[in-house]
Parts: sequence; C-alpha cells; structure tokens
Amino acid sequence: MVGRPERATGAIAATVLAFGLALLTAVPAEAAPTPSPSATPAAAPQRWPAGTGLSTAVLGEAVLTLPARDGLRDSVPLRVRSGQEGRVEVVAHRGARDVPISTVALKRTGAGWQRTVRVPVGKLTEGRWRLEARRVAEPAVRSRTSVLVGSGEPVSVAIKPVARTVYPYRDGVLDAVDATVVATDETGAALPVRGALRLDVGARHRTRTLHGGRARIPVTTMPFGSGRLSAAVRGPAGAAKRTTTVALAPTGVGALRLARSADTVQPVVDGLLDAVTLTTSGTASGGSSAKVTGRLTIEGRSGVVRSWKVPDGAARRFVWDGRVQGAIVPGIYTVTLRLRGPEGPTTTRTRTLTVSKDHLPYRVRDLFAVAAGNQQGLAVHDGLFYVATDVGSGSSRIDVYDGRGTIVRTLGVLPIGHGAALSFSTTTGQLYAANGGPTSPTTVYELDPGATDPALAVKRTVGDLTILGPNGMVAVDDAGGRLLVFAGTKGAYTLSSVGFDGTIQRTASISISGLPQGLQMIDGELWVYTSLRGRNRIARFAVTDGAVVAAGTGTAAFDLMNPGEGEGLAFSDGSTYVGAHGGNRVGVLELVADE
Repeated sequence: MVGRPERATGAIAATVLAFGLALLTAVPAEAAPTPSPSATPAAAPQRWPAGTGLSTAVLGEAVLTLPARDGLRDSVPLRVRSGQEGRVEVVAHRGARDVPISTVALKRTGAGWQRTVRVPVGKLTEGRWRLEARRVAEPAVRSRTSVLVGSGEPVSVAIKPVARTVYPYRDGVLDAVDATVVATDETGAALPVRGALRLDVGARHRTRTLHGGRARIPVTTMPFGSGRLSAAVRGPAGAAKRTTTVALAPTGVGALRLARSADTVQPVVDGLLDAVTLTTSGTASGGSSAKVTGRLTIEGRSGVVRSWKVPDGAARRFVWDGRVQGAIVPGIYTVTLRLRGPEGPTTTRTRTLTVSKDHLPYRVRDLFAVAAGNQQGLAVHDGLFYVATDVGSGSSRIDVYDGRGTIVRTLGVLPIGHGAALSFSTTTGQLYAANGGPTSPTTVYELDPGATDPALAVKRTVGDLTILGPNGMVAVDDAGGRLLVFAGTKGAYTLSSVGFDGTIQRTASISISGLPQGLQMIDGELWVYTSLRGRNRIARFAVTDGAVVAAGTGTAAFDLMNPGEGEGLAFSDGSTYVGAHGGNRVGVLELVADE
C-alpha cells in the first residue's frame, strides 16, 4: 500500500489530491512470490503508476541464497517504476532492522521513469525480507515487495537411483547403480552439492565421488542382496547425510510365455484338434540380453510323456500329437515350461491340456488340386470329376479331371452363371448345373457331359424356376425321378421338387447353418454342404413320400475340417466328394474309426 504523505504542501498536496490516493501503486509488505526450486516463475505484468506513485517488482525468482559471492543466487534485480522523475531509496526491512540497499535517480524510458537496482544477499540474513522503494523527497510515497533469503544449507536431501534393482551380471545393462543426489535449503530452492555416494552390501562396499550431483557405482563384483546407498554431501553452507536402499538381484528370467493353440487334443485324425502347438518365449530379467534356456515337458498320470529342449528365449513352436507311445490315453496333462538365466533360480509356467478320443464322423482325404480360379460346383461320374469355375460375365468353365487331377478334356466356357452346383443323372445321362449367386434368379441347365463344342454343351434350360429366388443349387434324385432345387435367401431358404421337364411339383422351407455351397442325394438322404467360419458342415435331411424334404427334419449334421470355404458336393460309386477353396482342392470323405 502507499502511505499518505504527511508533509505534502502546496503543489505536492495539489498533485496528490488531483490524481487521488488510489493511483499511488503499492505492493503489500508480505506479498512475496512462492519460490520454485526448479524454474523461475513468470512475473506478473508491472504497471506504470500515475504521477509520483511507485511500483516495484523483483525480476525473476524472488529468492537469494547465502553465502554471498559463491555465484549462487547472490543478488536479484529489483525494478522501480514511476510516472514522474525523481530519486528513490531502496531499503530491505526485516523485523526492526532496515538495511539500505541503494539510492538512485529514476531514468526516463519510453513509457515513464524507471530504474533497476541489484539487491545483494551479502547485506541480508536468512528469512523473508521486505523490499521497499520510497521517494527521497516524499518518503511517504513508497512501494513494497519481498524476497526470500535461504541459508544455503542442505536441509532436504534425496538420493534418486535410476533403478531400484540392479544386477551384478556383467553385460552393461543395469550392472551399476546410477544415482543423482538433489538438495534444497529451507526455501525450497535447489542447491548444488558435492560429496560422495557409498554402496554397502553385506560386508562389501564401494564409494564414488559426486560430479554434478551424480555418481555411478559398478556392482559387478558385489554380492546379491539388499544394499544401503548413502550420500554424504555439502551444500553452499552446511552438510547433510541421507540413505536409501537398492536391491542387487541375480540375472534370471524376467518374462516367459507359454501358449497353447487349443486346450483340448483329439488325436483321432479327423482334421479337428488332431494335435496341439505349444509356443514358448522368454527374456532375461532387467532388460538383459543374456541367454535363457530350459525344457518344455508334458506330464500325465504316468509321469513325463514328452519333453523338448528349449535352446533360447526366442519364440519357438513345439507340436504334440496327443499320443503316448503311439496310443491315445485320455486325461488331463500338465505342460510346464522351465527356463533359467545365467544366474538365479528356474522360473516356470504351466498350462493344462485335455486329451480326448472324441472325433468327427468323417475326415477329408485330399485327392488333387484343380485349376486356379473361383472354384464352384462339383459332379463325379464313372471316375471323372466335373469342376465348374466361375470366370465372370455370367459364365463358368467346366473342366473334366481324372482321379489324379489331370484335365482330360473341357466342356469350355458356358453361359451358366456362377456354376454353383453340378449333379449327374444316371437316368438321363446328362449333367445338370444351377447358376447360383445371391442376386441371380434360379436357373437350372441341362448339359451334355460329353460335349466337345461349348456351343453344343448347353442342351436346354430346365423350365422357368426364377420364381424360386436366388442362390439356386440343384441335386439329381434319380430314385425319385426328379430334381431337387435349393433356393432363397438367408432365413428363408426353400427346397423344391422339380420334374425333369421343369415342372415345380411342390416347395417346402428348409433350415441350414452357414452359406450354401453344395447339394446331393446320398443313400436316400439329402446332404446340404455349407461353409461356416473356420470350418465346413454337412447337414443331412430325410426325404419322405418320394416328395420333398419335410421342413426342419435335419437328421444329423457334422463338421468337416478341410481347409477353405466349401465348394461343391458329389456322390459316386459309394464315395462322397467335396471341393474347397483352400488351394482349390478336391477330397473324399472317409469314416473316422474309434481308437
């Protein structure tokens, strides 16, 4: 605050009254900025007072540190401003003590009158001091701020290790204690320190001199255990000691991983869970690049049934067929990964596996690959395999393969759409193809299987079946003297009995899982081949009264683990054949026997 001039007369009194006491800027005696030990706070904007009023501001951090003349916060600049010229006296005040700092004349600047005065710490003692600037001619016109003076003694000391756990194993990774010692005096201002850092572990110790408050103590010959880290330091004034703890640990296994491809093994070979893949990996502790090694074992009721050496911590895969000396022994097995680093104990991870004799009813034995492309329908007759490939633009190519995967001839590119399903009739001796596709109305074509000219291969369109909807597939039912035509959309599929002349005799709903991929009459049952995520499926339906499938009467369904999306289903001479996009393959179903 600004004191009221007690002796102002004449022109001075008139000036004071004219500008008003409120324009004489002042700072309360105790309004000191909070010191920061790590950064200089931004000073509030200093305004230009009106008339003879004064304002004061410490430029930068308002902290001084004893002793004087050691280069550490020995002085602070105090800026004094006014709206008029004159001489000002700067005084430091604490309790009953006044310490003159300087008397200076204000100098003209672009916006007013000001002067910057250095306040030296050598004239002061520790504590908070009020800095006051007052006009020599008018002592009652004054402004105040404050500065904090620290003793320079390290009253607060902290030891900050880079890591609380270090490793004596010599590899250049955390094999030394790296620490910083920081100190502040009672003001909270940071102090430079000198001294030493000492590490004691058991009966062994090492000491290193601090440089810039930092030290590095190698631990490669030190024992394992808890270590006491001590700092004995001196600040600008006074000394202090502090201690903390660190741990010296062996370089063992820091992280290890044991993963299973499945938690169940069904060793009866059907393509589903025939074996399990175990993946291992590990690293040394503390980020060390040291090698870790060990063993992977599988243990059952009779003891260890399988074991592998794990040569390092890299990701490695081990495959177990689920058998014990060639036999399937159902039960719970424990998989254990044991790894050890260059020092320290062995670290383990365990997982369990269930071995079961469960299996799928059929496996797919691979026969041969077909030509690259969008493989679709499949039919088999008299040892020949008819495979449709969608070539786009509403056409498909039908190639004829022998049982070893050699193309013996081709019917050529035919205007039969997607070629989604093929089926051979022993009654007519003809091949029937359905166009398929999610947007194309169902059309069934009668083809000459022996045609050598593509222009003559399509004999006719079987009736008008477009009313049945899209996704058309066809299966020949020679025993019933008809075609079975599948069509519709997901959740609204139908199966229609269609005469060879194209007459739609009756239609019923049929429910399937997955995307329809093939259709075939097999031993009096209708088999529908579908694809699901990660597997294929065949659903079997009963045919009643020589008519159509009764709605929802799927008698059985089973999965197939042939790779890729299913494409095409065929039956010939007691064998069932399937196609799939996994490499464009054709395979034959085989019953899986119990073991």
